[in-house]
Amino acid sequence: MIRPASPRSIRPIATTAVAFIVLVASACSSDDEAVDALPPIRTTTTTTTTTTLPDTNRYFYEVRSGDTLSDIAAGFSVPMSVISELNGLENPSDIRVGQLLEIPQGFVVVTLPPQSTIAP
Repeated sequence: MIRPASPRSIRPIATTAVAFIVLVASACSSDDEAVDALPPIRTTTTTTTTTTLPDTNRYFYEVRSGDTLSDIAAGFSVPMSVISELNGLENPSDIRVGQLLEIPQGFVVVTLPPQSTIAP
């Protein structure tokens, strides 16, 4: 036969349960002071910038034996017609060894060093 529990034996269990509930409830309360006590999170971001700038330098190429204007243009990644026009060449085949050809200005790709910023 099973006996029902006596009020004396339930009292310590009930007291422990109430204390646990009060403890959990107090831990779950929204206290603004606890949120303000945390330090701010700081993050660091590093960025590298790549930009294209006009090249203001003047470049010259001395024609060597076996060179063709199309080879020279390809070597500098510029159109052959632009080199012909800049140097006043009526016939692109009329270049001679030792001749100085001005190469058109182009663009220079510049990569700036990384900058670190700290976010507030």
